[in-house]
Amino acid sequence: MLGSDLVPTLRARGYQSFATDLIQTPSIRPLDVRDYAAVKKAVSRCKPSYVLHLAAETDVEKCEANPDHANLTNVIGTENIAFVCRDGNIPLVYIGTSGVFDGRKVNQEGAYEPYTEFDDPNPINVYGMSKYLAEKTVTQICQKYLIVRAGWMIGGLERDKKFVGKILSQLRTDPKKIYAVDDKAGSPTYTRDFANALLFLIESDFSGLYHAASTGAGTRYEVAKQILEFLQRSDIELIPVSSSFFKNTYPAPRAASQSLRNYKLELRGIQLMPPWQTALRNYLARWTQTNADIRHQNRT
Repeated sequence: MLGSDLVPTLRARGYQSFATDLIQTPSIRPLDVRDYAAVKKAVSRCKPSYVLHLAAETDVEKCEANPDHANLTNVIGTENIAFVCRDGNIPLVYIGTSGVFDGRKVNQEGAYEPYTEFDDPNPINVYGMSKYLAEKTVTQICQKYLIVRAGWMIGGLERDKKFVGKILSQLRTDPKKIYAVDDKAGSPTYTRDFANALLFLIESDFSGLYHAASTGAGTRYEVAKQILEFLQRSDIELIPVSSSFFKNTYPAPRAASQSLRNYKLELRGIQLMPPWQTALRNYLARWTQTNADIRHQNRT
């Protein structure tokens, strides 16, 4: 999802990019980050100024059911890249996640508060723990690194397998009702916005840990509502439900709030990210350019 926007962003700014993935395409070379020798060979071949590490197992249920797979991909894979970057004196840019937090941060009134870079992670599922351990791996091995945490990622068009993509896929079946969880909140973050923020941080020569999420927080229900309103699908009833409604499909524990605050950027007086509602609308506008068939104004 992120790579589909990050690579064009880099190339538009004049950078050469050496894109890899598990599956080879005409423009992407095959690479499994779990294979240390393959990682070392790929990096030595292109001699990059930076290594941007996007690879991860992000399927929360798969990670929960198979911790070995999660740790091999997210922790050992990251360790392989970190070793190669250390030995080659190459800065490593690692993509983190809001999933490293437990969702229990509240203010005096009991309302959920967004997490900053100064809050201690406390993952509550295998996925979150594997990503947190990967962060620690980067800080322990690399001399120069940049860890940038994203919120709930949206983007990728046909590669969108996350919540927004699932809602858009449901619309193709002409449902009468859509159920969406209203007890989990996060900061939906458009991959195009994140790619631009990531490049800004790299070019600024910043290092360390930063958050780069869309501003504000919304529940899954609120995100789905925005989608239906944008697509003018008043023919569909949107029903809020608790997480227990989907417990058989999504059994892994999830934090009640994964909203992020880009606090270090704020302290520097830098505002890179739009409100999540704006980010979502921008993505949907792009998405409907090639999927206009599910946008209907007077559907009954």
